[in-house]
Amino acid sequence: MPTVSPDPSQISAYVANLLGPDPYIQIRQASFDHREAHGEDCDVHPSNPLSMRLLYALVRGCHAERVLEIGCGLGYSAAWLAEAVGPHGKVETIERDPVHVDLAQEMLKEAGLDERIQILRGEANEVVKAVKGRYRLIYDDAWFMAEPKYLERVVDLLHPGGLLVMANWFPLADAIEGGGDTHWAQSFGADWAELIQAYASNLATHRRLRMAFSLDPWLGLAVKID
Repeated sequence: MPTVSPDPSQISAYVANLLGPDPYIQIRQASFDHREAHGEDCDVHPSNPLSMRLLYALVRGCHAERVLEIGCGLGYSAAWLAEAVGPHGKVETIERDPVHVDLAQEMLKEAGLDERIQILRGEANEVVKAVKGRYRLIYDDAWFMAEPKYLERVVDLLHPGGLLVMANWFPLADAIEGGGDTHWAQSFGADWAELIQAYASNLATHRRLRMAFSLDPWLGLAVKID
């Protein structure tokens, strides 16, 4: 009997429809509009809506009332995090681009979430050094392709049993299958596949973490064990 390969986009659309309207779709669409107007170098890439549903469940499941996000953009994922922590929770989100900070503040205020969210301005490597206290969940939507310099500091900031959730793992599929060479090499160099696989390997063998991957949507999930 012939088999039909599943269509991931059709499946994603079905699941998204099943879960109901996205309360922050306007911020997501504004992010795409801004990136198109801002140009190819703009680094606003809003998270996958299905990833946000999963992230919401993880925040609620671990009873996180204080969450750190690395890579705010225009605030789409920060809005979902703020929804998850509830009215008495706090989201701190890092963003280096002052234009994006201003736009995010406007949109989050319009969404009625500005009192739950504090945007920390600057480069993630420097900002995380100054952050105090610990978090039950950290969402890293800033790293891409290579291991970030701030990894060990982020692990330090987690409570034991806390979760590090990482977006942007989808190029790992190309690295495993041997695809995307021309596309990724143009931006990240000829060793892009080795870089992302080295980061995956380091996380998988990290003495302070236990690692898992969600393949669709692509997310990395690490639990701090010490």
